[in-house]
Amino acid sequence: MHKCDTLKGRIVEGDTSMLDDILRSIGIFLGYFLINPLLYIGLFAVYLFSGVRVKQERVSFHTRVYARIADITIPFASAILLGVYVSVLTITLGATITLPFVAVLAIIYILFAITAQVRLISPVYVLGATLLLYGLEPLLAGQALFTTLYNILGQIPIIVPALLLAIMMIAEGVLIRMNGSKYTSPRLARSKRGKWVGMHFAKRLWMVPIVLFIPEGVIPSLSFWPVFTIADMGLQPILVPFLIGFQQKVRGTLPETPIRSMGLRIVGLGILFALIAVGSYYVPVLAVVLGGLAIIAREWLYQSDKKRDAALPAYFSNQAKGCVVLGILPGSPVEKMNIAVGETIVKVNGKEVNNETSFYEALQLNSAFCKLDVLNHEGEVRFAQGALYDGEHHQLGVLLVKEDTNLQDSII
Repeated sequence: MHKCDTLKGRIVEGDTSMLDDILRSIGIFLGYFLINPLLYIGLFAVYLFSGVRVKQERVSFHTRVYARIADITIPFASAILLGVYVSVLTITLGATITLPFVAVLAIIYILFAITAQVRLISPVYVLGATLLLYGLEPLLAGQALFTTLYNILGQIPIIVPALLLAIMMIAEGVLIRMNGSKYTSPRLARSKRGKWVGMHFAKRLWMVPIVLFIPEGVIPSLSFWPVFTIADMGLQPILVPFLIGFQQKVRGTLPETPIRSMGLRIVGLGILFALIAVGSYYVPVLAVVLGGLAIIAREWLYQSDKKRDAALPAYFSNQAKGCVVLGILPGSPVEKMNIAVGETIVKVNGKEVNNETSFYEALQLNSAFCKLDVLNHEGEVRFAQGALYDGEHHQLGVLLVKEDTNLQDSII
């Protein structure tokens, strides 16, 4: 065989071996992500609350508004994108944990998930509770039940969970502002006066993949697996799914306004807490204070917003003139007409409407075509029109507040 051919063969063989090692390294990296208990805690929580959402939508409208899979797909892209940005920061900081520490976080996540409150499945509460555990060490470390726990926590400097809390709180605020008000779930309920009113529920669980470091040798590595050295210690990157839960009920205004405002306030708190976390490097007790302060502040934001919304008159209710759009069925004719939630339909096929009965009667004037006079959010009238076809679900696909005289459904 020619020497040149032999050399080419060795190069090809070497390239193949290198590619195999790289693929195996990627497989290990993703494999530890896929066996992480936090991922399955998140998926199970989404499975449960998506089922509750669909059931409640059927009670209100005799149909689901969004498929159950929407609770995975709607937050997916924003969670991945933000995970990339946060990972750049955690890599820069060299944030290092241990696998037993991840197990502790998983247990605390489970304890908060048992409450069935999605908003508590969040790093603010989980890492806040973890920091409080650090502060309780003088009281609990001597008890046999907590010996293992404090051996695990003792391997992680307290500034690490403190910084993670601040970073993930900022991330939570960004996600809420960017994605929290999209595809909120409409519902019907009785007001204090016994009238039907509409409201929107925002409920999200983002699974944000974050790159963190663990000491070298804890998991298998190959020659092409990246290993970083900080203070003479080798570190390997792993991918950890952090769960960020959010829920908010809105009845007094359009969903987007208070939800985006909530996101901005959380970002502001996160920046403040980041300063406290940095200060904990010099005064470690500040990290414990941060844990309690973060939980109290986040809970105060939730409760104050809930109280503020309850004090407002219902935005979605029957009016003397026009029908306020409470919701839109995906793929329906009214969605294709670009009708938005919160707009008011004042005329259908040239006939004035003010409730679902008059709406339906006007719709029957032309079973093949529909023309709408719509009052938009700026108070200006615009016109929308579209064809209707036999067999289309509920004909138009607009969700309205139902009347007391008609208890069957509230979908036109």
